Amino acid sequence: MTDDNKVIVFDNNDDNRRAADRFAPPTGYTRVVIAPDTKDAPPARFEGHAYDISLSGLRFELDEPLEEGEHVIVELHLPGLLRSIRSSARVVRLLDEDGDAGPRRMAATFHAFETPTDASRLTTHLGSGYFGPER
Repeated sequence: MTDDNKVIVFDNNDDNRRAADRFAPPTGYTRVVIAPDTKDAPPARFEGHAYDISLSGLRFELDEPLEEGEHVIVELHLPGLLRSIRSSARVVRLLDEDGDAGPRRMAATFHAFETPTDASRLTTHLGSGYFGPER
């Protein structure tokens, strides 16, 4: 836990793709809102969908690609939960070819959940059996 009460869940800068089991939410039903974590620029928010989720990160799709290494704020709207789960994260991978038209899939690792409750809610929801294993 950090001084400002955030829970650090994954503080590893290597390319460990399987730090935690992945779960597949119903396609198109897990809304994600991504905002670059910058203090200097005007706020921007991008909406898309999560394709798989774990305790260490997620794979998601947005209409606009983000930069690999970019720090972002993730707001995850999981089916079955009334409130979103928020975490800071880092984009670790762009999964589509450069120049492709249409949505871009990316992966990000969680760094710190906004509150300990957010971390607990994600842990509980993923462990509930609501989502199946990654497809």
